[in-house]
Amino acid sequence: MRKIYLLTLLSIILFNCQNKTELRTDLQPIYSDSKNALQGNNLYGKVEKIEYYKTTFQNTVNEDKPVLNKIEEYTDFGELKKVQYFDNYGELTQTNVIDYNKNQDFIKSVSINKSNESNIIQTSEYDTIKNTSELSVFVNDTIDHKTTFYYGKNDYQIKRISIKGNDTTEVNLEYAFDNNDKIISSTQKEKGNDKSMTTNLFKYDNNNNLIESSYKTEWIEMISETEWKDGRIFKQTSYTISADLKKHLDNITEFDILYNPTNSKEYENSKLNRELKFTYEFDENGNWIKKNVSMKEHFNNSKEFVPIYVDTRKISYWK
Repeated sequence: MRKIYLLTLLSIILFNCQNKTELRTDLQPIYSDSKNALQGNNLYGKVEKIEYYKTTFQNTVNEDKPVLNKIEEYTDFGELKKVQYFDNYGELTQTNVIDYNKNQDFIKSVSINKSNESNIIQTSEYDTIKNTSELSVFVNDTIDHKTTFYYGKNDYQIKRISIKGNDTTEVNLEYAFDNNDKIISSTQKEKGNDKSMTTNLFKYDNNNNLIESSYKTEWIEMISETEWKDGRIFKQTSYTISADLKKHLDNITEFDILYNPTNSKEYENSKLNRELKFTYEFDENGNWIKKNVSMKEHFNNSKEFVPIYVDTRKISYWK
């Protein structure tokens, strides 16, 4: 009898182990130049729909009750076609519907905001001969502004002209590339406004992986440093250089092999303030379906992590 019990117990343990989906090592995140929304949102497989729920840990009537906060629907070619946003009580607040042409290019979006009863419509037209696109934005059926984008080498944007009412704004962009055709710098400047210039700088390692980027204006510079291991990002550190010209540490985030954050340290004046820890459960396609988030308040000399919320995702896939 005892032998039968042990065999049954062993079978249960093995069954649970087989049905527990571990982090997949055969998948590779797309860190830049994503081809569609799925890649840009770090999703794997032919996702059709995702429902996002949040459970918070606080003294409220709805404590520990999952609340729907967003629904995303994707086309069969991986682009977003509909997004619905909900408030803290699960009530619908905004709906965005997106359309594409036969080339899978964006052509129209309609955003309906229930809270202020406003409608925003965006339409886009393309000219392949001039290599331009034109975006028109309407608010409650009235044109708000129109922007024409001009593209150059590798379809990088080189100029945009925006018209809003009687005002016209022209912004020009310039790029510098290394021998591997990677961007090492880009500048953006509004015509007639010298103080508007922004500069982006990029550095790469010997494997052409981005290891440092910066965004600089006249008043501030934001720097991001990226560390790689076996072709994957495992840590990113951000800094700010402001009026005092000192480099202030802002955040250090560590990732798993699929680029899901596992730990995030937040700093104020380069001093550790808060720390977040993330743990996950995954489906068989490699997408997380449950994310547990806990926090340690270093400014309060906390000794342990305290659960603050749980995110869950119900994911369905195209057949």
